[in-house]
This record gives sequence, C-alpha cells and structure tokens, in this order.
Amino acid sequence: MKPRSTSAQQAEKSWLSRLLPERYHDLALCLLLWAAVWIFLAPAVFGDGVFAAPDNLASWSFRPYLEAARREGTFPQWIPYIFSGMPSFASLLVTGTRWWDILMQLTVGLTQFVGDLLRSDAARVSCFYIGYAIGMYWLLRARAYQRLVAFWGALAAVFSTFVITWILIGHNTKPWALMTLPYGLLLLERLRERFSLLWAALLVVVLHVMLLSSHLQMIFYLGLVYVLYMVSQLVLRIVRRENILGVVRAGGVLLAAGAVAFALSADRYLSTLEYSSYSTRGSLPIHLDSAQRAKAAEGGLDYEYATNWSFSPQEMITFLVPNFFGFGKLEYQGPLSNNRPVKIHTYWGQMPFTDAANYMGIAVLILAFLGAWCLRRDPLGIALGVSAIIGLLLSFGKNFPLLFDLFFYHVPFFNKFRAPSMALVLLQFAVPVLAAAGLSAVLQWRQRPEGITRVFFRWAFGGLGIWLLIGVFVWAFLEQSYLEAVAKSATGKQLPPAIHAFIWQEMVSDWFVTAFLGLMTLAVLWWYVRGRLSLDTFGVLLVGLLLWDLWRVGSRPMEVEKRHPEDSIFRATDVVEFLRQQRGLFRIADFASQVPNASAYWFLENVHGYHAAKLRVYQDLLDVAGNGGGSLILNPFLWNLLNVRYVITPQPLQSAALTLVLRSQQTGAYVYENPAYLPRAFFVDSVVVLPPLQILYRLQRGDFEPRRVAFVEAPLPEAIEPPREGASAQVLVHKNEYIKLQVEATGRNFLFLSEVVYPPAWHASIDGKPVPIFKTNYAFRGIIVPPGKHTVELRYSSGAFERGRQISLGLNLVVLFLLGAGALLEWRRKRKV
Repeated sequence: MKPRSTSAQQAEKSWLSRLLPERYHDLALCLLLWAAVWIFLAPAVFGDGVFAAPDNLASWSFRPYLEAARREGTFPQWIPYIFSGMPSFASLLVTGTRWWDILMQLTVGLTQFVGDLLRSDAARVSCFYIGYAIGMYWLLRARAYQRLVAFWGALAAVFSTFVITWILIGHNTKPWALMTLPYGLLLLERLRERFSLLWAALLVVVLHVMLLSSHLQMIFYLGLVYVLYMVSQLVLRIVRRENILGVVRAGGVLLAAGAVAFALSADRYLSTLEYSSYSTRGSLPIHLDSAQRAKAAEGGLDYEYATNWSFSPQEMITFLVPNFFGFGKLEYQGPLSNNRPVKIHTYWGQMPFTDAANYMGIAVLILAFLGAWCLRRDPLGIALGVSAIIGLLLSFGKNFPLLFDLFFYHVPFFNKFRAPSMALVLLQFAVPVLAAAGLSAVLQWRQRPEGITRVFFRWAFGGLGIWLLIGVFVWAFLEQSYLEAVAKSATGKQLPPAIHAFIWQEMVSDWFVTAFLGLMTLAVLWWYVRGRLSLDTFGVLLVGLLLWDLWRVGSRPMEVEKRHPEDSIFRATDVVEFLRQQRGLFRIADFASQVPNASAYWFLENVHGYHAAKLRVYQDLLDVAGNGGGSLILNPFLWNLLNVRYVITPQPLQSAALTLVLRSQQTGAYVYENPAYLPRAFFVDSVVVLPPLQILYRLQRGDFEPRRVAFVEAPLPEAIEPPREGASAQVLVHKNEYIKLQVEATGRNFLFLSEVVYPPAWHASIDGKPVPIFKTNYAFRGIIVPPGKHTVELRYSSGAFERGRQISLGLNLVVLFLLGAGALLEWRRKRKV
C-alpha cells in the first residue's frame, strides 16, 4: 500500500472533523453512497412502483411458479409453461430456494431480506449497487486516496449511465456480478502482501457471490480483469527484478478460490453444463447447410446472431454527447403526444436497439486520461488500461472483428455469448478508477504543483473549448445532414419528421450542456489548485457537478409503473378466467400478450415464450416447422400435435378450422378453440425411421396422421404392434418434474407423449421398472409399453444437479469453518501486535 501523504490527511481532517470524529468518516461516506443510490431509485424503492421494463415483467411472470414450488417443498427444475416445457434451473431462467447454500443465504439472502422488508424488488436489486459503490470506495481508499476522491470515484462508478440503467431495464444479474469485482481486487492485493486464511476464505465468498449471479458473460469479463491484474503484477515485478513470491501466492489463491467457488455452485453450473449441448447456446441450428456450418463457430452461437448488438467506432462520440445517436429512450412531450410526456425509442445507430448510451461523465473521462498517465507504471493502472482497451475493441464485434474474431473462434466459451457491446463493462469499471487516480493527482497539486499541472489544464480547457466550438459549427451548419442521416436509419424510417427534429434538438442541447459541465468541473479544479476554494466548497461543487451530469443522463430510461404488475399487467382478465375454468390438460398458443411469459403467471402452458437459451430441438421446431419466422408457431398441424386447445390473437382470424369462443371485453383479444387438438398422450400405429431434418419437413407439411405414424431417428430395439380397440392412455398427475399416466396396451404398443424431450434428466418407468425414452417426431417423447394395464411415470432427475448439490453443501460447511478459523487467527495476530 502507498503511504498516505500528510497534506492529504490534513485536508481530510479540515473537511469532515467538524461533523464527526475521525473514526466515523469512512462509515459516514459509505452511508452517503447508500443514500445516493436510494435517492436516485426512490420512485421504485419507496414509491410503491416498479420499473416497467420487459425483462422485469418477463421474470415477474415466474413468481407464482417459484412460490408454488416453495409451498410444496420442492426445488423447481422444469417449467411446463413456456415453449411447451424446458429446464428452468439448468437454463438459468429461474432459481428456487437453494437451502443447502448457506453462504448464499448469508450474503445474497440479505438483499432478498431488504426487498421483502420494503416490499420492492427494486430495493433488492439496489443492494447490489450499494455494495458496488461501497466496494469501489474501499478499493480506492486502500490505494491511499483521500476520502473525497474515493467518494467521488465510487459515485462515478455506480452512476455510470449504462451501469445504473441495468436496474431500469431489468438486467438485474449484471450489477450482482459487477458488485463483487472491487472486493476481489482488494482481497488479492492483501493476499499479495501476506497470506491470510481469512482473506483467502473471503475471496472464496466473493467469487462465489459472483458466480451466483449466473450471468456467464459478465463473469467472463470480470475474470478477464482478474487475469490482467495478476499478469500485470507479475510482468512488472519481473521487469523491475522484484520479488514475485507475493504475486505467485495471490495468483495461486485466486485459482484455488475460483475452483472452490465454482464447486460451491456446482449444482447450478453442472446442471448448466449438462444443458449446454442441448441448448441454442451450445449447438447449431439443424437447417444450416454445410457452408454455413463451416462458417459458424463450432458448438456456439451463429456469428451473425452473436454479433447483432455490436458497438460501432462512430458511436464512441456518445462518450461525449450521449444523445448523438438518439440515446435509447427519451421523453417526448409535444403535439404528437397531445402534450403528454411519453417515452419513445429514439436510438438510430446501427444496433437493433438500445436503452441508453454508454456515457460515463465528461469530467470522469477527462480525469481518467490523467489517471492513466499517473498510473502508467502501476500494476492496477496497467491492468485497467489494458482491460479498457480490450473491452472497447471486443465491443465493436463485427464492426471491427480483428480482436473479436480471435476471441469468438479461439477462446473457450466466448462463442456462446451475444451482444459484444456488453464488453464495455470493462471500460465502465476502469474509467472511474482511473479518474479517481487523476483527481487524486490534481488535489495534490495544491500543495505540490508539478510540471504536468499547467499542461493538463491547458490541454483540458483547450480540448473542451474546441469541442464546444465544433458543437456550435454542427448546430449552425449541419442540421440538415444530421436529419437526413436520422431519416435514412432503420429507426428513422419508422418515425415522423417531427421526431427527427426532436432528436436533433436533444442532441444539440446535450452537446452544449455536456461541454458546459466539463468546463465548469475544470474551472472548479483549477480554482481549488490555485487556492481559491476551500476543501468544503470544492467537495460540494465537485460532487454536485458529477451528480448533475450523471443523474440527468441516467434518469432518461427510467419508467416507473405506479401500479404493481399484479394490478396491471398480470390482472386476471376475462380471457384468463375463461381459460382457467376449462377442464383437462391442454396448451395455448398466445399471440396477444404484451409480456411473452405472462401465461406462466397463471399456470397456463404456452407453446410460446421468451428466453435467450431455449432447447435446440424446440428452436429447430420453430425454425423449420413453425412457419412463424423462428419465434412463433403458426402451423395448425403443430398446434394439434402440441395439444394446443386454444389460440389467442389480437385480431380476428379467418379460419374454418378454429371456433371463436370469446371476445375479450377488457383487452379486445380473440380466443379460438381448436377442435382438432390431440391429447397429451396417445398410442401410435407404427413408427418410421427418418433423418432429423426430414422429420421436421414432414411436420412442416403436416402430411401424415399423428395417430397412425410417428417418426424416430434410429430403429427401435424391438418391434411394435398397432393398438387395438381398448387401448388407452390417461394422464393422472401432471406436475413440473413428475408425470403419471394410467395406460392399457393391447400389444407392444408405442406411446407418444406431447412433452418436449430432454434426455439428460427425464426418465421413464413402467410399474416402477426403468424404460428408455425415444426421441419422437424430432422434439417429443415416445415409450414402448408392453401388453396390459400399467402405470407409466416420468420423473425429472438430473444426476449433475444431485451431485452438485452434495458438493455444494459439503464445501459450504468447509468454507464456514475456514472463515471462523481465519477470523480467530487474525484476532490472535492483532493481539500479539
């Protein structure tokens, strides 16, 4: 650790000591960080509202499913309510109560307690931001930066525009993962200085919490920071011919802690690894030709799909003018909205859409360049600088594929990630830390001016002045060119000229306001260095300008629904009530819901849904046979096979095959009954072997009778007979992970089940004896049943999950013991000192 300067200590004393004793200063500033987060998020944390984002609502759909499992004392692993059924835990869709993970209950469980206490999920997620801000504060304090610098840097980090936007758009696992990074780096530095069992055990806990977020792409990027930090430490010490033992020790502990942390979540990640090869993230679409397969990354996502959300080099201008490409969502109030404020999508860049710009603050960016210079020989500074550059280059994706393609085709697991722009999180973490280093240097110039002092201010003022003049030139001469560019964009073609003009006005205003705030911040810094401001006044102005800059931008995507989703999105409409009154086992094809997974809220089994990592067999079914462009099922033949009894549409259908049974008086939706729907289970006369793609084509054409013939991909181990009169199949019990049927076979009959096949975990038995499940009609299940009356049972039992749960429980107990032992050893060491 660097020694703290006397001048810095004196400056800190003059700032805070009037209010509190010295020992409470850090605590007070951490509480202020907490307060700042809650003030910004107050409408949802305290105002009995929720952030109205599609991803928030999509996850809200599964609350009753999780609550029902909790009441029944089961751990939910399969959800039948979206995509006709899919793994819920292994796909990282939802997580039940992992009671065996004691460390999770003691850490992440606290955030749930806060959420329950305030009756707000936003309060739960806000805890991750509070934890991140406090972690950044202590990381900066550990580097001997003044309290004002650490406080300012923590605010810059937590309110970096896209970071704070995550909670507004429902990306709640991203702040969860990011929260852990400052604590991990802090513990690594302590372990480099000396080994401590307590620090090592705490590092395990930190990495465990990171892995619990389940956001694998974020975890990959954070892991990259750890690697770059350790490599920087090692290389720098080798070059300087310094002792590398501490670095090797810290690196070894990091590897061991990572392995233990993974094992603490073994139930989750072993299940996910098991699922991966059966998901869209781990296997290619069946309909790709040989050339497309050769072009695609083996075992990963399609390249075009993976690079859809590629940041572009020209969009780097949004680091200075967040509204240059329309930002994301902006509030419009004018003639087109009857002078009512409405949020509209105004982003017109080359990505499909985005919710906000990656703006980090004009003063933060300027000071980050100074900080990078000041830390050019510091291991952390080097690691942050390199990670920022790598993150920026990776974010370009297909727009600058040199580095991205290297990662996509050669780095393990990277080809399973999408949205390259997410790599900007490396920049959003590095820039505030570097900016804090720059601010610390400026503060020291008051006592010890250096040669770089005037150079920095000359270049900073000059650069911002030129930037302001460029803005004036753009405003005066380039309006028409800008409007033409907006009009030619994909978004602009869908918006009227009045909105084009609105986007222009917002961009110009943003340019001038940002330049003004940058110049004001530089002026405050200059006045302080020249001794014209007291530390108290300087601190208030500096923090005030930062919050003004970041809050004005970060609040733009904020949409707060004053009514809870139960009272609005998920209220029981007449359509829901009608469907819930119907008897029997059936599915629906919902085309009318604004929330893709809303049917799950009412325990209605839907053939549609929303999830980024569906089962590959089901996605292939959608792609080839669904006739709905890969996202919907418009094929009536598949409706029948999928046990779809009701079709819900926003507009009337002209179809003789469907019968209108309800016109909603509340939503305007139309409910049609499908009389031709097939039962969930029935016997089939014969089985024919066909290649997988040919089976999908037969399903797409619908040129066979499902009761007469079923298609398999390999010959059955024994011959089957057509069922005769008296053969029957009745579903007695249908739960998430358990299905029970009473069947009567007239020979060795083949039973078709309209349930999605998932070989690793679904197992069948007849009268208690295990029997194989055959992949049938490409995506479904089939069982050979011997003659007579039988009880057929299907259970979801993942061996990977069960092994992982035992490993997790055992290691939880071990780590708890190590924490206790480490704390005792530290206490004894301090007593000796």
